[in-house]
Amino acid sequence: MRPFLSIWISPLETYKHLATRDDSENRFMINLLSTLITIGVVIPQLNEFSELFGSQKIVGLIIGIIVFGLTGILLIRFLLAMTYWAVGKIFKGEASKNQIQLVVAYGLIPYLIYLAIGLILIVPALMTQNLDLIFYRHPLTHFVVWLVTARNLIYGLSYFNKFSYLYALLTILISSGIYALLRLIVIS
Repeated sequence: MRPFLSIWISPLETYKHLATRDDSENRFMINLLSTLITIGVVIPQLNEFSELFGSQKIVGLIIGIIVFGLTGILLIRFLLAMTYWAVGKIFKGEASKNQIQLVVAYGLIPYLIYLAIGLILIVPALMTQNLDLIFYRHPLTHFVVWLVTARNLIYGLSYFNKFSYLYALLTILISSGIYALLRLIVIS
């Protein structure tokens, strides 16, 4: 089974397969996915970040990729996963922290679409000297990615926590509410 592909079609079977894999292999994949997903998600912000480097935009992009990639490990693997784990405990979830990290990393795989699009468009962007091609986002793509990600997370949280899909959805919504509240507090 190839989890990168099977997560799109049968997320529940993918999580069952991942539960049987070695922890060291899962830990490596969690870190790798956290890094790549974050890079894909922040591609539009990389444009603004590279502006800080003036005429050396390529250097800014490379530094931005490294900084945001490492930040992704902290945000996805630890902050986001631990929030889902803690909220899941409210509903008497049985999942371990490592299992929730696995769910979050593989559940967010649809966000790799942004990285793939950016990599595909990098050659035309360099040829035409129009780096804005790399940073383009379409709202329909965003909606589909969000929908598939939500589905993956619901299946994974439900499977590992051994509770219903409704509790899994509530876990996601409560966690999202916590982050929205924190964002309001920080911005204000």
